[in-house]
Amino acid sequence: MLSLFLIIGQLFARNLDCCSNKVYRDTYFRLNRERKKASFPSLEFRAKPKLESSRESLAPAPQIPTRNHLDFIAGWGAGCIETCILYPSNKIIFRQQLHGFHVKDAIQQIKLEGVGKLYRGLLPPLIMRTTSRALMYGLYDEFQISLKCPHAPPNSSFSICHAQAAFLSGVCEAMLCPLERVQVLLQTTKFHDKFKNTLHAFSRLKEYGYREYYRGFSVILVRNSLSNTLFFTLRDPLKQRIMDLPQASRLPCSLQHWIGDFIAGSLLGATISTAFFPLGVVKNHMQAKVGVNYDSGLRVFRDVWQLRNRSLRNLYLGVHLNFTRSLVAWGIINSMYGILRRALAPFE
Repeated sequence: MLSLFLIIGQLFARNLDCCSNKVYRDTYFRLNRERKKASFPSLEFRAKPKLESSRESLAPAPQIPTRNHLDFIAGWGAGCIETCILYPSNKIIFRQQLHGFHVKDAIQQIKLEGVGKLYRGLLPPLIMRTTSRALMYGLYDEFQISLKCPHAPPNSSFSICHAQAAFLSGVCEAMLCPLERVQVLLQTTKFHDKFKNTLHAFSRLKEYGYREYYRGFSVILVRNSLSNTLFFTLRDPLKQRIMDLPQASRLPCSLQHWIGDFIAGSLLGATISTAFFPLGVVKNHMQAKVGVNYDSGLRVFRDVWQLRNRSLRNLYLGVHLNFTRSLVAWGIINSMYGILRRALAPFE
């Protein structure tokens, strides 16, 4: 009997040890699970911002152009081609602006002067226009980078940042006023015997002081800054509208770009030059004088307004030919700039 009780006691002790071990294991695993559950939300909280920041880093950022100065070369080449082709028509327009001639009278006067003087005064506009277009396109690109404007395309150029870059490029371009000054003197009939060529005109103007080189600067500053602002902010959106037309989508990509550049440049150039045509009239009258008192642009405008019999039609004499010339000229400039810029792209 005693041995039976001993056996039962041993079995009970073993069961008690097993139960205690089981309770201990259950308690251990339960506490471990609770510890993991308590720490898991904090892990999720830390992981969430990481996912959000990774998404933000993957979002496309505005592209800022890099400096390569190739726009200066493309602008220079476009200005050279345009000037050589259209110089005779520009001379006819100048005579109309200065003397109030009709087209036939201006052409007749140039014919009487002879073919030898047809390209008289070409060097100043050639230097001026090539340098002007180089500065116009090149400095616009430089100011875009300095002001951190988003690159257009793919971004739109119709923004305050791009307008500021275009305005500043026009201000810098106005520094070429002496070249325009000499061109006007060489194209004026009464100065044919006084100024033989470009270098002679520059040397003779020095006798009147350096201020004489910058006669008409204020009018040129207003014209260039405002016209550049309108041109560059509207050029890319207009080109994109043209390229999005169903008829253009069937053409090769290179031809699409050429047509878009030509039409956008033509329409904008002709419209802007027509809007600022009276400023050109005032500028030519201011610069067609040597060694006289300096009058303000507003004073010269009043004199021209009286001289043209207070007629808006007379003030715009030559605007039809100017519109046609600008339509062709700015189409050539903008399309040739685009062709040269794409050709220079591998050198970036």
